[in-house]
Amino acid sequence: MAAIQAGLIVGLRSARSHGVHWPLTLMAVLSAALLAAGVLRHYWDIWIHRTVRGISFIFVAIDAGGDLFSLISIFFQPSLDIKGMIIYATELALWLGVFACGGYFNLLPYIKRKLDSRKLESRQANRAQPPSAASGPNCVHGVALHDMPSSTSVFRTPSTEIAMARSRTNIQRVQVDAGL
Repeated sequence: MAAIQAGLIVGLRSARSHGVHWPLTLMAVLSAALLAAGVLRHYWDIWIHRTVRGISFIFVAIDAGGDLFSLISIFFQPSLDIKGMIIYATELALWLGVFACGGYFNLLPYIKRKLDSRKLESRQANRAQPPSAASGPNCVHGVALHDMPSSTSVFRTPSTEIAMARSRTNIQRVQVDAGL
């Protein structure tokens, strides 16, 4: 691979020194096409599976940021390089599309599941409490008091987290067994 790269560098420099510019343009277009093909492979996977999987959004953000800053840098050159603008804008648009697909196929269903599970939990909690629970001894002016020491809400260590999780699980089991 290194020999191919070195051969292309020497050959393209030699062509440019003789006033022939089409090999440079060909290599630029070829590299842009291969870069776009690499990103389009992700679109095919997204289309087939209807989800964005196996893609690091951190990498996508870094790559899209590089394309954005490269595109911006073109505007500060003495003359505008139209081919460079097209290459960077194409790559940026493709990566932004992957972000949009990730938001549509991954983030929106995640948010919907979270909201649905919260609604379901609140419905189950409302059904589990008898109507008089809002005025019972464990309630002060409509705010339910829970069996949780106040220090655990500020000073959390792994051992207290495990102990609290176990106690809440046991309380839930007792409530389920009692039919509440």
